[in-house]
Amino acid sequence: MKKLFNLMSLLLALNLSALLCLSGCSDDNDPIGGDDGTPAGELVFEWNVDATAETPILLLSDEEYAIAYHAEGVENISPANAPAGWQVAVDEAAGNITVTAPSSTTTEADKTYTLQLTVTSADSQSITTEGIDFYHVTFNDPEGAFVLNEGNMTTENGSLVYITPEGYVVDDAYKRVNGTELGNVAQDMCFYDGKIYIISQNGDTNAVGSSFENDGMLVVADAVTLKKLRSFTNEELSQLDWPTHITVIDEQHVYIRDNAGVWHLNMDDSSLSFVDGTENAPKARFAIVNNEVYFPLSGSYLAEVKKIAPSTGQVSSVGTDAIFLAPTMINYILGIAPADDGNLWIIGTSASSPDREGMITLNKLDLAASELAQNRLTEQPDDAYNCCFAAYGNTVYYADGTIIYRAEFNAGEDGFADEPLVDLAALDDNVGLLYNGLGVNSATGHVYVNTLKGFGNFFTTNSIWEFDFTASMDTPVHKFDNYTHFPAGVFFNN
Repeated sequence: MKKLFNLMSLLLALNLSALLCLSGCSDDNDPIGGDDGTPAGELVFEWNVDATAETPILLLSDEEYAIAYHAEGVENISPANAPAGWQVAVDEAAGNITVTAPSSTTTEADKTYTLQLTVTSADSQSITTEGIDFYHVTFNDPEGAFVLNEGNMTTENGSLVYITPEGYVVDDAYKRVNGTELGNVAQDMCFYDGKIYIISQNGDTNAVGSSFENDGMLVVADAVTLKKLRSFTNEELSQLDWPTHITVIDEQHVYIRDNAGVWHLNMDDSSLSFVDGTENAPKARFAIVNNEVYFPLSGSYLAEVKKIAPSTGQVSSVGTDAIFLAPTMINYILGIAPADDGNLWIIGTSASSPDREGMITLNKLDLAASELAQNRLTEQPDDAYNCCFAAYGNTVYYADGTIIYRAEFNAGEDGFADEPLVDLAALDDNVGLLYNGLGVNSATGHVYVNTLKGFGNFFTTNSIWEFDFTASMDTPVHKFDNYTHFPAGVFFNN
């Protein structure tokens, strides 16, 4: 179901009159009329609004929205209500009503507002219009979700889709706020101290050398409003070679992975230095546990987990003996993720590469004790397109093809449950593959999945799925069609 309407198209389409004084207005008497019960034909008020537009109308912080109207015999127009933070202005000369959403700094502002007007005539006839619903979008709600789009690498910049907890969608949110675009092939984003950090692979120059108009390779935005606070061009980050992932410990310790390994960016002086010992770090998200940075490293029959200690800048291996002595061998790590209890999830295979068949295990590494608990999985999670797995509590979700699986981790094999939940291709013929996006919102437990019909001209047929598997295995909470352009992943500000 689509929850988005296009604000600009709606503004241009305010041309369909709805005669609210006859069908959508009320006063103390019904039918509408004067005090003596005679029809009040001389009092007319019409909204010029697109009747097909979806509601509520989504407004960002301080954003204005004008609605035109036609009125006859009107002496006064006044808002019937005005909740905290919202502003309503009536311009009778121009024939429009302007609604302004609350500022991001307004405390205790209402998220929603239903606009109603009291319209009176010179002889004290009065009508109250039907309500028009508005919703104030901020981007820091922990129950919301972001989908970052790479864009087509030769023709498009990156973009950002935001989904509110209610399931309303703000398309191309970064451009709507800033009037500019993210870098070409946006890859990853993270959150720290009220800010959002977004890294792109190509920045302002695409893979074939064409220049793009955008905000560069690294963008820092306000987490509430999405307004750009800072950006770095390709020239400013010229040492990076196709960066793919980013994480932030603090302003002085920003880590970026590229083709060489991991780099340390200090936001105070914009210095960028390579972190020795991170060579060949894989194209995968970092895991942050207790303010330390973890990434996997796999070679020929050797799998390791590496840790960067920001306080010293040193890189070390963790859990080496535990991984080496695991009951089922871990020769290649498919992915890692932080666990809720301060430990580290690892999914690995006994094969020497993800392209070969092997025994697949879900592991939890106790970082303090350097001990490993292990369960076997029935299928191999997709390694392609960053869909390896996502964890929520002691539950891990992963995908094999278009089938979503759930594993309830147990420290031993007894009672371990690994089960298929749903085949998305069986629900929608347009599901050809998953692409960069199997995520779980830790605030809600809802699972998000990005699917494409295929590559070539088929990538524009796509869906963002949101599931609550505790409620239903095959009916999504929401499904949003055709918003992604090669999604880089699903991200949550919590």
